[in-house]
Formats: sequence, C-alpha cells, structure tokens
Amino acid sequence: MKKDTIKNIKKDIPIANYDERSGCFQLNDGSYADIYMINPKDLVNGDPDDIERDCFTWAKFYKTYGMDIEIIGMMFPCDTSQQQAYWKKLAEKNTNPEFESMIRRKVSELEFRERNTLRKEFFLICFWENLEEIRNGRKTLESTLGIKRAESGMTTELLSEISKKKKLQVLFKFANKNSQIF
Repeated sequence: MKKDTIKNIKKDIPIANYDERSGCFQLNDGSYADIYMINPKDLVNGDPDDIERDCFTWAKFYKTYGMDIEIIGMMFPCDTSQQQAYWKKLAEKNTNPEFESMIRRKVSELEFRERNTLRKEFFLICFWENLEEIRNGRKTLESTLGIKRAESGMTTELLSEISKKKKLQVLFKFANKNSQIF
C-alpha cells in the first residue's frame, strides 16, 4: 500500500483508540464517537400506528438532539453456522435413511444462504467533543429513542447498544468496504 493512501485513511477515519472508560472511540483531535445499532422494523407488515409513532419519535429526536450524528447502512453476510452445526449433529445421530436426504438438503440450503445472502444493518454514529457531551448525548438518546441494553428482551427501543467487538467490526467494514465480516 502506498504511503499516500495510508495518510488518506488516517485523515478520513481519524480514530486514535477505544476508550474503555467511556465505551467510545476517541478521535485524533480528542473528541469521541460512539456507534449504536438501529433496531430493524418490518415496515410492510407492521402496524401503521407503530410505524407512525416511530416516525414521530425520530422527528422529535432530530429536533431535540443538537450534536453531530451520522446514519450508516452496511451489508453483512448471513451467518448460518449454528443452524448448520445443528443439522450436521442431527445427521450424525440419524438412524432413519428416509431423513438422510432431507438433512443433506437442509445443510446445503444453509451453506448456499451463507454464501449468497446479505443482511442490511443500520448504525447511528454519534460524535461528541468531551465527556460532558457524552453524558448529555446519551441521556437524550435514551429519553427520545430508547437504548436497548444487551441483557433486555423484546422492547420498543429504536437503538441497541453493541459490544466493543461489533463496533470494531463496523469500523473495519467502514474502512474496508469489500471485506467479509462475521
């Protein structure tokens, strides 16, 4: 890779490190950035009242949140490894020859889906100048959109917290568009 290209990458994505204390990325200029996943909704089959409420919620957020944000959509491969492991385990335990072809077909369908199916995920990236803005920004996010914590079940929150590993994957995918992420 040319040195000019490396300089451009550092200029375009100016992330210095991950600050464990705040749970955010620290940028080269001392400011912070955090990534939240936008929870997907079924707009075709969803209740029109719920969809309208979500639209009003996003509108309220845009009016009340005065700091910098960015919404990014990314394509990720569909991970079917758990389902494949299940069907392969079933194949090992299977004693009925009638089921053998069905199990092989299921495994091949899952392998095909993993190779050829992509999921689209959306992320909200928030940019903050200092730790005080982080507190205020997260408070506004929580009060308007709601943030689903990792341990909570099905809720109506529009955002989800994501792990450090997932944040790093999103950042890597952002910098390397043609890479495969699992």
